[in-house]
Amino acid sequence: MTIQEETDKANVNMQLKVLIADDEPQNIKDIFEVLKKENYQLLVAPNGKIAVEVAEKHRPQAIIMDWDMPEMDGIEAVKMLRCSPGTKLTPIIMATGKMTTPENLQMALESGANDFIRKPFDNIEIIARVKSMISLNQEHQENINLHKEISQQQIERIKYQLEINSQALSTLKLKIITDAEGHEHLIKSLNTLRDHVTETGGKMISKIISSYKAKSSAVNWDELESLFVKVHHSFYNNLQSRIPDLSPAERRLCGLIKLNMTTKEISAVSNQSADTIKKTKYRLKKKLGLDAADSLNNFIHEIS
Repeated sequence: MTIQEETDKANVNMQLKVLIADDEPQNIKDIFEVLKKENYQLLVAPNGKIAVEVAEKHRPQAIIMDWDMPEMDGIEAVKMLRCSPGTKLTPIIMATGKMTTPENLQMALESGANDFIRKPFDNIEIIARVKSMISLNQEHQENINLHKEISQQQIERIKYQLEINSQALSTLKLKIITDAEGHEHLIKSLNTLRDHVTETGGKMISKIISSYKAKSSAVNWDELESLFVKVHHSFYNNLQSRIPDLSPAERRLCGLIKLNMTTKEISAVSNQSADTIKKTKYRLKKKLGLDAADSLNNFIHEIS
């Protein structure tokens, strides 16, 4: 290894923190002697309680936790660390000179420890275990960063799609209103024409008008509602929870009000007279328990 490579390794390792929790000063000294060659930043705690505090504050990349310590033992400390968002994934090596049975190993792992090492320590073994835990920590961090990146990408994609849908909804709303007003004008013209044709011709025109009204109304609302729920995806659920006994017509009216449509525009889109829309709004206000001075539009717009 070149001098530059050794320097780079030392600089990288100095950024890596290893916490040693042990109530025996000689054990800490022995571990220090072994790990200082790796140029880790070494932290110390004399018991489990302080180990938890140090880990929370400094966020080490690995912890060597003695099992038998005063005030708080290693098992309880590990359990506390696993309950904290900042340390729940920190790799922990449980160290002990007494609790060395398979049952003890199982208890340590079930408490949340990642590995188990017996005292007295073998220098090569402890270096290998710490490196393994640091590698595990780096994998955890890479996964966390990847999930954050994916989550942010998903958020941006959702926001972008919402903007696209909102623009499409506004465009479609304007088109439907414009078309509906044109349809209204056409129907008026057909009604005028009906007065100047034979009885048979008049009946045919009436059928055409009725069929046209039904088809245009269904197509308009199907298109509009499809985009509406993409933009206001929670609106109908929240509306239903507040007003469980809404009829389909009232539900549709609430959606059109949410789109800031005027009574005239709703009339044109739904092929109903303005008076019919006003009466429906009045009945809806009574069902909601709103006073005459209360605004139905404001009530609807408060529902997200």
